[in-house]
Amino acid sequence: MKSLACTSYWLSSAKTTQARCHNESVIVKVGFELADARWVNVFDVCYDEQLYHTHFVRHHMNRANGGYQSGNPRPGWYQGAYYTGVNINTLYTVNRQRETIATILNSQARADVLVQNTTNGIYMARGHIAARADFVYGTEQNATFWFLNAAPQWQNFNGVNWERVESSVRDFVGKRDLELTVYSGTYGVQKLADGNGDYREIWLDFDPVEGRRRAPAPMLYYKILHDEASNAGIALVGVNNVHVPVELILREYVLCKDIGDEVEWIDWERKNLTIGYCYACEVNAFNDAIGRPHPQLNVAKLLTSSGARGAVFALGLMLAGLGLHALLFVVRSSALRA
Repeated sequence: MKSLACTSYWLSSAKTTQARCHNESVIVKVGFELADARWVNVFDVCYDEQLYHTHFVRHHMNRANGGYQSGNPRPGWYQGAYYTGVNINTLYTVNRQRETIATILNSQARADVLVQNTTNGIYMARGHIAARADFVYGTEQNATFWFLNAAPQWQNFNGVNWERVESSVRDFVGKRDLELTVYSGTYGVQKLADGNGDYREIWLDFDPVEGRRRAPAPMLYYKILHDEASNAGIALVGVNNVHVPVELILREYVLCKDIGDEVEWIDWERKNLTIGYCYACEVNAFNDAIGRPHPQLNVAKLLTSSGARGAVFALGLMLAGLGLHALLFVVRSSALRA
C-alpha cells in the first residue's frame, strides 16, 4: 500500500490590511493564498512600520496544539516586503549585534562582555513571538518564520524559562480542553549599562548620525491567554534582559502585581535572572500597564488550573477509558495522516 504525502510545504504569504492597531500600527495577516482568491489565515500581526517593531501576534490555541507535528525541518526566516532598506537577518548576527551595541554604549569592551557567543547563549536570537509549536501542522509552523513574528531575544531566556512557559501553556490548554485567543507580544525597549553605569536603549538598527533607531530589543515578552467562553485570562510575562540586577527588574520591569506564585502549572525557575526573570499578572492590570494595546479586553476573572470545563473534560476521558497519552497519540496520528 503506497502512502500519500506532500513533496514540499506550501509557502505562506503576508498581506498588510487597512486595519489599524496599537499606536497607529497596521494589522498584517499571515497565511496561505489558495485558488479562487481564498485565504487561510494563520495569525495576525500588529506591526509598527516606522519602528520595525511587532507589538503582538494574535492567534488561537486548543487541545489539538498538544499534539503538534514535530520533526519537520526548520525553514529560513522570511523578510518579504517589510523592513525597507535593511537586511533584517544581518542585523541579528552576533558580530553585528556586538558592533551595534558597542556604538550605542560607546564601548567595544562592554559590548564584548554583553554579547558573547552562540555556545553559551549570551546573545540575542531571532526570538519567535508566537511560538512555532503553538501551531499544529508543519506548514503552519513554517509560517511563523516571518521576521514579523520575531524580536531580539536573549537566547538563554528564549531557550529556558520562556520555552518552559510556552510548553506549559500547550500542556495546560490540552489538559483543560480550552479554546483560547492568545496575544503573544513584546513591550518596551530594553536598556543596557555602558561603562559608566548609565543605561541606554538597545536597537538592532541604530545610526546616531542619521538619528535612526529601529528594530528595538524589547524589555518584555508576554503571552495573554484569554478564554472567551468564560471571560477568564492570565498574562504571563518574561524579562528579556539577562544583564540587569533584580532590584532594577522589580523597579522597572515588573509592571503589575506579580501573581506568579499562584501559577502552579508552569515548570519554571521564574526568579532565576540568568535564564530570564518571569512573572504573571491579571490581564486587565497588565494591559493597562503597557498602554492598552488590546483595548477590547475586559477580562472578568483569572484563568487557573481548576474550573468546570477542565473537570468535565477530565471526567470524560476517565469514563471513556482514555488517558492523556492516548489522546495525544490520536491527535498526533491524525496530524500525520493529514
